Amino acid sequence: MRPFPLLVALALAAGTLPAVTLAAPEAPFVADGEVDIYRGSASYDATRVRGPSVNMAVTKDGRWGGNLLGKDVMLDIMPDRISGAGVNLVVKRDASTLSVEGTISGIRVRVKATRDTLVAKVGQNQVDCTRGEQGYWHLTGGATRSAVIQLKGTADKLPGVPMPQWIFALIGAL
Repeated sequence: MRPFPLLVALALAAGTLPAVTLAAPEAPFVADGEVDIYRGSASYDATRVRGPSVNMAVTKDGRWGGNLLGKDVMLDIMPDRISGAGVNLVVKRDASTLSVEGTISGIRVRVKATRDTLVAKVGQNQVDCTRGEQGYWHLTGGATRSAVIQLKGTADKLPGVPMPQWIFALIGAL
C-alpha cells in the first residue's frame, strides 16, 4: 500500500480528518406536465419546475425556492396564496375555474383558466385562448396564429392542474 492512502486511512480512523459526506445524486427530471407557448416553454414534476425563465424546486422545509422571472425567490404555498419577498399571488380555485392574480417583483400577473378557456397576462405578455384538439389552445379574436399554446401531460387537466407547479410553468413560459 502506498504511504499517502495509508496515512489518510489512519487519520480517518483516528478521527483527525473530517469525514466527507457525499450528497446523494439528484433524481433525473422527468416532466409530469409542460406549458409550451410560442415564446417559450416550461415543464414540471412533483418537486421541480424548469424553463428559461423559471427554475424552482421544493426546499427541505417545504417551501418553493429558486428563480422566477429573473428574481431569486423563496415562497410559502397555501391553497389560496403564494407569497414571499416581492411575491403576492392570490389563488382561487373551484370545480370549474382556476384564477391567480397578484405581483412578482412588481410584475403584474393575471390568469383565469377553465377547461376550455385560458386568459393569462404576465407583465406585457398575454394570451387569450380556447381549447382545441390534442392539448392545443388557439388564440381567440381572429388572430393569424393557429396554435399558440400546447399543454402537455397534467398541464392539460384544467382546472385540476398541480399547483403551484402549473402556475410557475405558465409564468415562466409566458
